Order: sequence, then C-alpha cells, then structure tokens
Amino acid sequence: MTARSFARLLAPLGWLVLIGGWVIAVVAFLVIGTESCARVQVAVANVEVCQDTTSQAVILLAVIGFAATVGSLFLWALRYLLAVLDDIESNTRTRGR
Repeated sequence: MTARSFARLLAPLGWLVLIGGWVIAVVAFLVIGTESCARVQVAVANVEVCQDTTSQAVILLAVIGFAATVGSLFLWALRYLLAVLDDIESNTRTRGR
C-alpha cells in the first residue's frame, strides 16, 4: 500500500469521525440533559426534589463535539502530508533516472 492509496482512505475516515462524533455528542446531550424529580418524605410533608442536569449535558456536548472536530482535522492533515510525501517521492524517482 502506497502513501497515496493510504491517504485516499483518510478522507472518508475523517468525515466519519466528524459526523459520528457529533451524532454521539447530540445523543449524549439528549440522554443526560434531563430533569429528574423525586418525592421525598420529610417529617410531616412530602417534598418534591428536582435535579437538572442540562448544564453537564451542554458541557459534554461541547467536549465530545470538539474532540470529534479536532480528530477529523488531524486525519485530514495527515492525508495532506501523505499526499505531499508521495509527490516528493515521485519527483525524486523521476529526477534520479
């Protein structure tokens, strides 16, 4: 497998990481970002206690989405570097003859 053929595989992989990462981030946001309430018996009264986890879900969305974006950018940069290295190799071979 040459550098050019390996570089061709990295473009779809970069898109897969980008789109898949953001899909996972949105799913995590929807799963975690809920409000849960429970009735608690305190002395003589029933008290409803609620916990909102939306802030944690927003942070998780941003972190996972940012990681997916950076990961895909690294894959695309590696694709570019491999293509440049393949061009350098082909130019070196043609000049050596």
